[in-house]
Amino acid sequence: MKTRYGNFTTNQIKEVKKSLRSSIFFVLLCIDPATAHEHSEIDVNKLFDNLLYKIDGLNELLMYQHELVDIMSLLQEAKVQYNNENFDFGVCRKLILDAGSEVLKLKEGDEEAL
Repeated sequence: MKTRYGNFTTNQIKEVKKSLRSSIFFVLLCIDPATAHEHSEIDVNKLFDNLLYKIDGLNELLMYQHELVDIMSLLQEAKVQYNNENFDFGVCRKLILDAGSEVLKLKEGDEEAL
């Protein structure tokens, strides 16, 4: 894939997608009532923020793919829901899972970007 700074191989993009999905699903582990106690040292709001910054950085590198906007909006709403006094884990879980699913739609090569 051609980028502003050179080329990324398809394998590099696949690895970035895999890493991004892992980061997104780690948030889920940190907020899930069944597993949150295992990650009590994690500041979930900072986790959300760092993930959103990472995606923002990928935006230019991956040539402004619209899926990145969808991923960010889903994660931003998950953060809002997490901080809501009436926090509903099911709603937050769905938003995070949907964000992870959107990552799979990111294009991996120039031929897909056309």
